[in-house]
Amino acid sequence: MYNNNNLYLWNPSTRKTKKLPSSGVEYSRCDVTYGFGYDESNDDYKVVEIYGVYGIHYVYGAKFKIYSLRGDSWRMAHNDGSCIFWDIVSLDLESERFGNLPLPNYDRGNCNGSSSRPLGDSRDFEPGILNWSLGKLGDCLCLFCDYYKVKLDVWIMKEYNAKGCWTKSVSLPYIAGIGPCISPLCVSDTGEVLLHDGTRVMVYDTRNDEYKRVEIRDLDDTGVGAATVYAESLVSPILDSNENTPEMQEW
Repeated sequence: MYNNNNLYLWNPSTRKTKKLPSSGVEYSRCDVTYGFGYDESNDDYKVVEIYGVYGIHYVYGAKFKIYSLRGDSWRMAHNDGSCIFWDIVSLDLESERFGNLPLPNYDRGNCNGSSSRPLGDSRDFEPGILNWSLGKLGDCLCLFCDYYKVKLDVWIMKEYNAKGCWTKSVSLPYIAGIGPCISPLCVSDTGEVLLHDGTRVMVYDTRNDEYKRVEIRDLDDTGVGAATVYAESLVSPILDSNENTPEMQEW
């Protein structure tokens, strides 16, 4: 949980929260992303804080800090995070060492008459310009290759970090009436893709090559600003008494 520059861990088994100490990062001057995982070898839960800023020509300088629940402290993780082109960087929570995952054999050349190239100069946002983003579909790591206003290719890694591990799952075309940014949410066994196009939730039928809008009850004309996938649980996230407030509860 993140609230007013404070970071909390919440244990769904004990329904207790713990306020984490400050990592010392000035959030107003950088973009911050968090990850969370379990270090089985050391029986330790860890929070990864990734922060950085964009420089000239989209050079992105990223730094990493790791919080250990067992040690109740932050420490800097050393990694060269400055790059012009994107890489997929992995982090081993046990050794706290970084690695790189292979990229799929994506389309780097001409895309329907448009020149495809990685995001990185003043000609960005022309049709066909390629930009990457990581995501998750089901239990698989995914790479979305978005050729601006042309198509979006969805690559799925079914076997972690194995040779030839990437498989192109589907290619979604940009057609008239579809928003400028497609975000796939899930892919069915029959080839239907549930997605968000910036303002609507839609289904793309790969067999008939057509989009259908998903009607949502009691939705006003402003549309759907964001959409995500959730996992059902019998554990309520609602704190049921004053004793369970983040300020008073121990982990």
